[in-house]
Amino acid sequence: MSARKRQAKSAETDRRNRSRNTTKSPWETILKYDRQCTKAFGLCATQNSALGQLRPLMKVLEISCHGVPWLIGTVIWFVCVHKPEDVELSVNLFLALIFDLVVVAVLKVLVQRPRPSNNQMDMFATVSIDNYSFPSGHTTRAAMLACFYIERVLINQLPMTLIVTWSACVSLSRVMLGRHYVLDVLSGCLIGVLEYIAYSQFWIPQDKCLLWLEPYFGHVHL
Repeated sequence: MSARKRQAKSAETDRRNRSRNTTKSPWETILKYDRQCTKAFGLCATQNSALGQLRPLMKVLEISCHGVPWLIGTVIWFVCVHKPEDVELSVNLFLALIFDLVVVAVLKVLVQRPRPSNNQMDMFATVSIDNYSFPSGHTTRAAMLACFYIERVLINQLPMTLIVTWSACVSLSRVMLGRHYVLDVLSGCLIGVLEYIAYSQFWIPQDKCLLWLEPYFGHVHL
């Protein structure tokens, strides 16, 4: 093989290698745009961000959908109610919240996606898995709760609209605070809806709730 042919072959090989290195997979392209969108919408990530003055409001939304207040509130609801239908709702809500925590924890451990670089780790009552970003636990919980209340609790249109609005605001706040990537939040909405659908298949009916709880809480209100 002549020197000229060897050079031409070497140049062709280099060109193919460069092309292979610069060609990104569809998933890498999605993640690239996800990072770009997340950076653009992180308007409250710090006090110096474009909408940094709204950061306290975003943190109120964050706490409003935190798992701890919801679990404590559900237990208080259970202790205070007297109607069998309220007992059924409070028991199932508590179990649905636990189910959401388990699902999110498993996914975070499996995926282990770091949080966005502009996130400040000043979240309320966090644990080690909260260092991971996918999926957004607040978003899964907000979506699951919206489905729960619309399907099982609320009757009038106004309260339904309010809880959907709250759920959407919580989800949006996760990106604006820089806590999560856009993909984490979009996936969290879908996961939360699927959580409610899945839990509904194992819904504990009123008679079983009363039967199981009567030996322990019958003296309280059952």
